[in-house]
Amino acid sequence: MSKSIPELSAVMPAYNEQEVLPVAVAKAVTALDDLCEAWELVVVDDGSTDRTPEILQEWSQRDSRVRIATQPENAGYSQALIRGFAECRYEAVFYTDADAQFDLHDIADLYPKLVEVDMVTGYRIGRQDRFIRFITSGVYNRLQGWSLGIRVRDVNCAFKLFRRSYFERVQLSSEGFLIDAEIYARAKMAGLTWTQVGVRHKPRELGSTTVKVSTVLETLRELRALKQQLSREARELEDSAKQKPAQVQ
Repeated sequence: MSKSIPELSAVMPAYNEQEVLPVAVAKAVTALDDLCEAWELVVVDDGSTDRTPEILQEWSQRDSRVRIATQPENAGYSQALIRGFAECRYEAVFYTDADAQFDLHDIADLYPKLVEVDMVTGYRIGRQDRFIRFITSGVYNRLQGWSLGIRVRDVNCAFKLFRRSYFERVQLSSEGFLIDAEIYARAKMAGLTWTQVGVRHKPRELGSTTVKVSTVLETLRELRALKQQLSREARELEDSAKQKPAQVQ
């Protein structure tokens, strides 16, 4: 397979994923090696209390391109991702979860489109999750899209590719679980562009999800707070622009 990507930083948050993590990292390393001339895999250990730290230490000793970013305490999915993005060194930045439900070879379908947009996001084809999670995800997807005014097929799909410049123009701050919604909302606010690509989705074969399933009430509460924060920032930018003196011709 030809290496079609010059350089890529991949972020993978992990919290108590000792069962699936060896498989997830091994598959990620294989795919990144197949696709990229230069790459790094930044795994964020979000305060794990199982063997996740030991497994990551073994991997980093085996391959220096596997880098560990350790959160001393569990700060949650959003903060783990934000930490991971801050650690990235290459011009293309990707993230996925540590559950091995995606084939990272599919990054090859996203990368060519990054020439035209600021981020390329996946949507799950043939989603392989439990029925209840499939339904709740659909509800949350509509709630987030409606509240923030974004039209996206699969907001929370953990398969997203960015230009590094995205993170130079956008400052993510989510502390709850709405990091994906914030990624889109802040992109829209900054005038950044994206496109969507279908990616294959596989059933989870090892371990179980450690991501907290939120209630509709919690989702609405966080969405309201995020929307208010974005509106406040937009007003501040507008006021700042009005206060700037007119440029002399």
